[in-house]
Amino acid sequence: MAGMTRFKRVVLASAATVVAAAMAAPAHAVTKVVEFNVLNATAMLPTPFASGDTLILDTTVTQETGPLSQAITFTLAGGVTGLTGRAAWEVSPAAGLGPRLVGVNIDILDAGNNLVISDTFLGALGGFAISSLNGVIGPGTYRLVATGTAVRDAVLDLSISAVPEPWPYSLLLAGLGVVGLLARRRHIG
Repeated sequence: MAGMTRFKRVVLASAATVVAAAMAAPAHAVTKVVEFNVLNATAMLPTPFASGDTLILDTTVTQETGPLSQAITFTLAGGVTGLTGRAAWEVSPAAGLGPRLVGVNIDILDAGNNLVISDTFLGALGGFAISSLNGVIGPGTYRLVATGTAVRDAVLDLSISAVPEPWPYSLLLAGLGVVGLLARRRHIG
């Protein structure tokens, strides 16, 4: 750094600070897996769901048919502004022998039992139906509820992730803007 001008050192230090701050968001994301092997089941996650964490619901039921009703209660920690995820379930042909789960609906309810987020069906491909969950949500206690009907064996896989607050990215853009402005002023002056 001996040959660098003071301006270049300031620009490099500013850029390094901005990048470090932006990369500080979710440092230790955790994947929490809940496995159900029965159609009617509930679970409660003991620790808060933080920014960047992922919840996976893995359902494989081979000994029952009938109504599916599964629920997972979880708490979202501060810093979470939304949830995003995907679900897939097996829908073998009606006349087939493989797993067949129909009429699936996935909802996120708040502590007052109010609907906050519901899945959107995307279509079926290769014997699997697929839906997505996306929505704005804040800290608090929630319940994920999956319902449907198992005509034969049931296979349902769901993954949702907590979306962090966007401030690190705003900070990154603002910092890069300042660095650009400093460089432009230096070039003009």
